[in-house]
Amino acid sequence: MKLWSISTTVRNPERLRNFLKVLKFLECRKFNQENQKKYQILLIQNRYYIPNHIPDEFKDYYQNVELEIPYQVAEEIFNYQKYKDPAMRGRQSVNPLNKLGFCIARESLENILITELGNKFLSDEYDISYIFLKSLLKLQFPNPWSYDFSEKDGFDIQPLIATMHLIDKVNTKSKDKKGLTQTEFSIFVPSLINYDLIEEYTNKILDYRNTNDKNRFIIDFAKEFYKIEEPTKKQINNFFEYGDNIMRYFRLTKLFKVTTDKFGGNWTINLEPSRKTEIDQILSTFSGKSLKFKEMDEYLKYIKDISLPRLPFEEIENLKDISNNLIKNIRFFVIENNQELNDKEKEILNTDFNKYSKNDLNVFIEKLRKLNLNIRNRYYRNYLKNNTAEIENIINSLKNYKEIKKYEPEKFEKLITDALRILNDEIEIRPNYPVDDNGEPISHASGKKPDIECFYKNYNAICEVTLDTTNFQWIRETQPVMRHLRKFEEKYSEKDNYCLFIAPKIHDDTVYHFWMSIKHGYDQKKQNIIPITTEQFAILLETLLILWQRQERLSHLKLKELYDLIISKTNEFEGHSNWISIIPHIINEWKSKVLNYGN
Repeated sequence: MKLWSISTTVRNPERLRNFLKVLKFLECRKFNQENQKKYQILLIQNRYYIPNHIPDEFKDYYQNVELEIPYQVAEEIFNYQKYKDPAMRGRQSVNPLNKLGFCIARESLENILITELGNKFLSDEYDISYIFLKSLLKLQFPNPWSYDFSEKDGFDIQPLIATMHLIDKVNTKSKDKKGLTQTEFSIFVPSLINYDLIEEYTNKILDYRNTNDKNRFIIDFAKEFYKIEEPTKKQINNFFEYGDNIMRYFRLTKLFKVTTDKFGGNWTINLEPSRKTEIDQILSTFSGKSLKFKEMDEYLKYIKDISLPRLPFEEIENLKDISNNLIKNIRFFVIENNQELNDKEKEILNTDFNKYSKNDLNVFIEKLRKLNLNIRNRYYRNYLKNNTAEIENIINSLKNYKEIKKYEPEKFEKLITDALRILNDEIEIRPNYPVDDNGEPISHASGKKPDIECFYKNYNAICEVTLDTTNFQWIRETQPVMRHLRKFEEKYSEKDNYCLFIAPKIHDDTVYHFWMSIKHGYDQKKQNIIPITTEQFAILLETLLILWQRQERLSHLKLKELYDLIISKTNEFEGHSNWISIIPHIINEWKSKVLNYGN
């Protein structure tokens, strides 16, 4: 018996998008062994896949990301790996794209095709929750793609819907604990191979909660599932590896609410309360049983059709129910938290939508979701700005290197976003990570945009963050950072523009490339990039906190003064090492001046 999974090798959906982008080059060709190899070589050429073994003569291509890798070089790197079955590497890389319905690429079938859903994923302004809801609703076992998950082995399940049913039944039967813990989800969801087992698994979860020896329970469950005398450590670990992977993909649909510790770990998962209407409609329509397909062509037609499966909340009356529920929830939050609404917001909530068309209702629902997020973000921003203890917690986290390295990337991006929002008098701090209905990140920002965009009265800035402190920091970050800043500069050319680059430690090669961009320019135009550590960034918040205690504030112009000071110092030194070494001194002098002379 085996567990089901989505893609244990690709945790980040943005990486899937890059894989799909490369496959687009091969569309309309046969996915034969030649093109399977070519696909993997193209992934290497575009740096979307980095092999374990790089020949010494080609390491410069990975040490200097501005160098384009010629196809012939990528091919040599690929051959250097000495794979027993070279074509198989391409098949493995394309497998999650096939599984999730983004493409049709198999040697025995028609030419490579990017589906309508796949093309939407490749579009510039894609809606990640829509993409993965549509994708995961189609995922089922068995299916003509997956020979490993057959009906004779007991598979009969639509995993997304079956998991929703499982959580719903646990919530109904449980007196106090709602949702599933990380362990409960990891043990009982990847092993849920048949919708007929939902009731049994509900009872097993409740039994697990009541047992005193939970480790023994897990071992006994694994023995029963795998049908073996004693499970290996790897078999036990697979539950948790697959569970974490499944959770990350499921939460992208926004049908689940995931709560974590402050680092983004130790999570619990529940059905999203703000989408109860949609969830109830799904649960009443679908059982979690897999669909039956008589032949491959029928399944391929299903995969290609973006309108399938037809969802109950796509009907006009159900859309009205969703609208009513959203308005009700927004009003409740406003009253409970004593929030003020402006005239435009009041107008939205008082809209008479009963005569709206289906399309108008969908637009209205999105407007309501945006309004809900804006109100919650405003509330949270004010909460942060009036909570000294929370600011001190953020400062302590930023100053603790060991602690900051524990953060998941999306949680780190949120930590910096929160810090920027309480720092001064911004017009808007706009993170580009996708969020759930409560404003919590469900993934980190895509590689196409800056991590965070900052808008002020007198200037604008982007903020790029990374937890990577190794040699890969400059390989993965420097060129994208400079490219993001250039596009931002072009878009908002009416003001000065800066980039704040924040990491626990700044690698020397990263400093060098930013130094060159400041001194000599990126694409023939100089840039304003300020690289600082998380500990140095914490000093800015400490300055703010002292000012607050004196009933003063930190103007964005004071931040601009700091940025300009750091940039100007590049003219006083011959090399990047001396420049980066003086930045802590500049920050401390700036802090002293701000506190001594006020604003």
